[in-house]
Amino acid sequence: MKTWKQFSLAVIITYVTVITAYGQSDNAPVDATADFWHGIAKSASFGKPFWADMRSTLIRTEIAYATNSPDYDWAGVDIDFRPFIFANLGTDIPLWSGDFSNGKYGFSLTLPFMIDVWLDRFDGDGLQTDAVINTSYGFALLEAGFIYRLNLALPVLPIFNIYNWAVKLSLFKHESTHIGDELAIRRKDLELPITRIDVAANYAELIFILNDPDGQTRLNHGFKFGSLVLHNFKRGWYKVYETEAQTDIVERSRFPFELYAQYQFQSPLLGRGFQIIASAEYRLRERYKYPFSYSNENEYEETNLANCFNFFAGVRYDNQKTDYFSKIGMGIRYYTGINPYGQFRSMPYFNQLGFAVIFE
Repeated sequence: MKTWKQFSLAVIITYVTVITAYGQSDNAPVDATADFWHGIAKSASFGKPFWADMRSTLIRTEIAYATNSPDYDWAGVDIDFRPFIFANLGTDIPLWSGDFSNGKYGFSLTLPFMIDVWLDRFDGDGLQTDAVINTSYGFALLEAGFIYRLNLALPVLPIFNIYNWAVKLSLFKHESTHIGDELAIRRKDLELPITRIDVAANYAELIFILNDPDGQTRLNHGFKFGSLVLHNFKRGWYKVYETEAQTDIVERSRFPFELYAQYQFQSPLLGRGFQIIASAEYRLRERYKYPFSYSNENEYEETNLANCFNFFAGVRYDNQKTDYFSKIGMGIRYYTGINPYGQFRSMPYFNQLGFAVIFE
């Protein structure tokens, strides 16, 4: 109850602060309050996810070859790599956005939400239904964004200008993951020591952005630096229950942070609305501390942190006539690092190479 009271108070303070500042701005219109209401449910031009973001709210579907493991090899194919389907459904629900001082400053409030599904469509077992390996969902109660736009571009290199900087902050985000029912039943029938790990956490996230694309189609080199901090250090990123796993083989989470850096290149429009996009992410995250099928007694204890890399390159079509799915892209994605999906994050070796379609 206390948390909800604090959250409600924060929303009210943010609302009053923004509308008061806007009304007192030298560049505000005469009826500043009326103009403020025009920003309700208006999507901001800045703060959009980069293509390589592993916690993205973009809509993406992907067919990929990825590392196979007995932990989720539903049909017992027993090969090192095989195809899977990955789908991400997300959105940043706009609450309010607006610009100040003739567009020099911008502010936004959103409610991010995403669902990520890992589907075993090519198991070859002849079943009429496809086994779900993992489902993750996440949301934020409120995410605030601010951007400062330079009056003139600041040249740094011949092909690199600085146009703006921005920050995004969410004090409460939630992530929860669940393995599929078929997989949970199979693991229980096989009497594996671990049926399910409760991978769920609440955390805060702070992001600094240099050169946000800001809805522009110009040549741009964008950078993001972000950090996640858990609310409950003691609980960590996961919890185990006696009815679902042997508690004596599961160690608690020890690293309550997650750090990442991202880069995204976009070319200017090449013709007929097409752009080249190249995106990369480095993420430092905890490797979970419990055994998996191919681990020995101490293998999962060797490292606490893991270096994870995600690369995405492709072509985007930018439809200038509409805002509804106005940007559609396709390209190749490659990931290497720990298994990034749900309770399988204790596995240190996972590679994924796929073809993806993205809707922005």
